[in-house]
Amino acid sequence: MNGQNEFQALDAFLLKTLVDPAFPAQLAVSGSDYSLSWQALSYAITEWVIKYRQLALDPNVPVVLYGHQQAEFAVALYSCLLHKIPYVPVDCIYPEERLQEICTLASAPYYYDIARQAFIPTGLTAQPLQQHDLAYVMFTSGSTGKPKGVQIGRESVWHFIQWVGKDFHLPDNPVLMNHAVFSFDLSLIALLANLAKNGHILLNAKENIAAEGWLTGLQSQKVSAWVSTPSFAYQKLLSPQFCSDYLPDLKVFIFIGEVLNKALVKQLRRRFPKAKIINSYGPTEATVATTVVEITDAILASDTDLLPIGTMMPDSFMEITAEGELIIWGKNVMRGYLGLDEENAQKLLTRENCPWRGYRTGDLGYSTDYLYCSGRNDSQIKLNGYRIEISEIENRILNISGVQEAVVLPLKKTGGGVLRIAAFCVSRRSSEEIKSELARVIPPYMIPGQIVIQEHLPLNPNGKIDRKLLDAQARVS
Repeated sequence: MNGQNEFQALDAFLLKTLVDPAFPAQLAVSGSDYSLSWQALSYAITEWVIKYRQLALDPNVPVVLYGHQQAEFAVALYSCLLHKIPYVPVDCIYPEERLQEICTLASAPYYYDIARQAFIPTGLTAQPLQQHDLAYVMFTSGSTGKPKGVQIGRESVWHFIQWVGKDFHLPDNPVLMNHAVFSFDLSLIALLANLAKNGHILLNAKENIAAEGWLTGLQSQKVSAWVSTPSFAYQKLLSPQFCSDYLPDLKVFIFIGEVLNKALVKQLRRRFPKAKIINSYGPTEATVATTVVEITDAILASDTDLLPIGTMMPDSFMEITAEGELIIWGKNVMRGYLGLDEENAQKLLTRENCPWRGYRTGDLGYSTDYLYCSGRNDSQIKLNGYRIEISEIENRILNISGVQEAVVLPLKKTGGGVLRIAAFCVSRRSSEEIKSELARVIPPYMIPGQIVIQEHLPLNPNGKIDRKLLDAQARVS
């Protein structure tokens, strides 16, 4: 199917699903603000786009969506998909300065304030995106010290919708638990599966998750599909109610965003003996996910410490270089980073006889019967599912007045996952002052939990900062 036919197929699918829903009376979205049936969602989408059209923007001018886990956020996002409006999701866990920075990078003349249900002018001149027919631009942590925008085409979203509806073991009309913020593409598994399977998505605000009785709400809503990072599920294991006796409708767990380890799977097996456990993998640059596998008892009993990330989605393949780097080729590969030509030249590949782009992931791995991911070849990390460039945090700290030197280290667990982030600084500012300054420009999950002020940073015999010694100091302090 060529690109134009794919656009037409996506348009027809969205029109049918969102304008003429198959189950109009069934709940479609429940958020922190209100709930909507599929019919009410259709009406809300129409009302949203009427407000949007009053702005009289060109078709390829992006709009920033700013909020947190509201049904109104889903209304805006689905409306953008239906009406071919490229959107930029930003969660309000991000500080105001980062929202403004993203608006500037995207040349977005308006952002839609979800809580106020209003378009807010940014004062920026509207500039259409050079890439046409984009579904969204999602900003991730950038090694240059600024967030970088990943441009995902509508063709890639259509490809993912078809795949998630077939290969993720979802029941018909699932009730999907989503905890991920909309600026984290893990959330798109539940949002797009909701369209593919005529489901009901439960959007869970951070304050609701932390409150007593949260699992009771999932029970009453008959949640059947759990979509999260492994870390989030680990936290829930602290509750004895997180089990099949209390959540009898929960039939499938879908994990992505971090390494899934055998210890978690074994505990879930005991708590939910009949549930399927699905592992998936994929960077933001490859439209949410690119591999999937059900973790069976046979896989769990294998001698390898690592669990597989699975097999590739249709119309894609994985190349593994001599150095072990994973390169994704497929319809799901991004159109490039917004305005970063040099990085696009480094990360995106083309091949004469291949119809798809390739993306150098920076992940390391290997292939046997399944694909495996075994680490990174750079300083990018995952913490609680969030993708973080350590160099961005260092650059942000060094930009603070009064900081002379700074080193940021991810402190890793025995199994390879990141425990926390620590920073060592030579500075006349206190650690609390540095944290306060960082909170103005980066989200909370990127702020080091430990900031140590020193008179000087230790050097190794080669005259370089001794990161191993600093790592050891952080672990005992």
